[in-house]
Amino acid sequence: MWNVTAFICILIGASIPLGLIDASLATGAVGAATSLGLLASLLAIRPGELSFLKSVAGPAVAAALLPVLWIVLQMFPLAALAHPVWKFAGETLGAQLSGSITIDTGASFGALLIWLSLMSAMITAAAVAIDARRADMVARTVAATAAVAALILLLSSDPVKVWSGAARDETANGFLVVVLVGVPLGLARALDVGGHADGRTAAQLRRLRWLLAAGALLCAASACWVGRRGAAIAIAAGIALVLMTFAARKLHLHRRSSAAAATAIALIALATAIGNRHPDVPLAVAFVHAPSEFVQSTHNLLADLPALGSGAGTTATLASTYMDWQGATTRPVVATSAAALIAQFGSAMFWTLVAAIIVRIAAFTAGARNRGRDWSYPASAAAVLLTLLLAGFTLPELPALPGVIVLGAVIGTGLAQRISRSRSQAG
Repeated sequence: MWNVTAFICILIGASIPLGLIDASLATGAVGAATSLGLLASLLAIRPGELSFLKSVAGPAVAAALLPVLWIVLQMFPLAALAHPVWKFAGETLGAQLSGSITIDTGASFGALLIWLSLMSAMITAAAVAIDARRADMVARTVAATAAVAALILLLSSDPVKVWSGAARDETANGFLVVVLVGVPLGLARALDVGGHADGRTAAQLRRLRWLLAAGALLCAASACWVGRRGAAIAIAAGIALVLMTFAARKLHLHRRSSAAAATAIALIALATAIGNRHPDVPLAVAFVHAPSEFVQSTHNLLADLPALGSGAGTTATLASTYMDWQGATTRPVVATSAAALIAQFGSAMFWTLVAAIIVRIAAFTAGARNRGRDWSYPASAAAVLLTLLLAGFTLPELPALPGVIVLGAVIGTGLAQRISRSRSQAG
């Protein structure tokens, strides 16, 4: 299993160079690498660890299969549910086309590969991270990768102008996802670095703690430099969740007290956000800090799309009709990642996914609250999901790569360490 651990760590580190190559090539490389990692982990795992893996990762895998099945359904030739663009294309070409829900089956196949890669990375990381020492190695690799991505962003000659189409940098925005993951992960591990000494001296543990904290600070600074207000809001929420979990554990607060405090803070934050939202637009674009024409054009796009969505590639294909004000030099984008996902999946599937993420955040937080040591793994997974969830509503459409590998690694590690193996066996 240690060979598999080394492989997943190398794969996490390789997410940076993968983000620098062509998107289609990177998607294929990630899919192949994560599939090999999944196969190796399942072959190397011990029988006792396999039964534990099934118990902790089963519900999460079932939830992750939902968008996979929906993407497959979108690609089927379903004439009754086909997007109107297929009928228009058929009339233009004078041919009978067997249409589907998605308007771009190639892009949908790429999206399917990305989702499967995320699942493979998540399951592989969970299999590796059942052992606490291996979990620590995976977490440190993710933190180091995020720090490198943060340095790449900070050392760029100019900050990424998120709302300027002419200055939009796809590579930098892809790294932004990795950097956002690194903030709560680094903070949580810095607060819990002494959970397993593994023969390290107090001075070594203190040095590691400061390195993790410095990495988290570097990631926070880089994300705010690139993403401005939207990134700052998302990061603040992730940090707050980690600190609240840490404080609840230190103060030995009752679970009901912790839940009440978290609920109160969440309601205050929600009321503040509602008070500052864009009026008369969907929630997917209501909280973004962007020019009004950007918000309105995204709203118009969403209003014209079918309820079942239009599949992956919708924004690349249709957004130019609504957002020609951005200029012809760049690929038009929508105001938020949430809007892009609604365009792809449809509103019903999108909000189902949001509900599933919220449930998983609560489960990870409860696991961190109840754990003795190693609480930082589920706590960081919960905070990362919260950070990226809010980023989806406050930042423009972000590329899925190279964040797939690091996100899968963090979620998988959180799943494996959410409950102890002894407690699982006792139950």
